[in-house]
Amino acid sequence: MAPQSRSRSTYVPPAWKQQRQKKKQVERWKTVGKYKQLLRKEGSAPGGAAPNVHAGGGGGGGGSNASIGKRRKPAGSAQALARKSWEEQQREVEAAREEERRAHEERSQAVAAAQRRRAETSAKLKKRTRRGQPVLSNQVDVILQKLGAGSS
Repeated sequence: MAPQSRSRSTYVPPAWKQQRQKKKQVERWKTVGKYKQLLRKEGSAPGGAAPNVHAGGGGGGGGSNASIGKRRKPAGSAQALARKSWEEQQREVEAAREEERRAHEERSQAVAAAQRRRAETSAKLKKRTRRGQPVLSNQVDVILQKLGAGSS
C-alpha cells in the first residue's frame, strides 16, 4: 500500500502576518461600530425615526413610500456626519504628515550640511606639501575652528 497523501495543504501563515490580519480586522470592526453608533445617535434625535442599521431587503409589510423616505433621511444625514468626521480626521492626519515631512526635510538638510563641512575639513587636512608633510596652516585652522566652536 502507498502512504496516504494529503489532499489539502496545511499552510499556517507566520505569526506576524496573523497579527497584521487581526489588526486590520479589529480596525474594520471599530469603524463599523463607530458608524453604527453615529446612526444610533442620529436616530435618537428628536423627531427622527430609528434608522435601520442592518442592510437588508426583508422588511415589514404595509409601509408607505413616505415613511421609507423618512427612515432613510436620518441615515443619509448620519452618513454626512460620518463623512464630515472622517474628513476632519483626514485633515489632521495630513497635517501630521506635512509636519513630519517638514521635520524630515530639516534633518536631511542638517545632515547634508554636516557632510559638506566634514568633507571640507578632511580635504584641508589631507593637503600635503611637495615633500609630503601636512600643510601646517590648514592644521592650525582646523584646531582654531574646533576651539571656536567649543567656546561658543
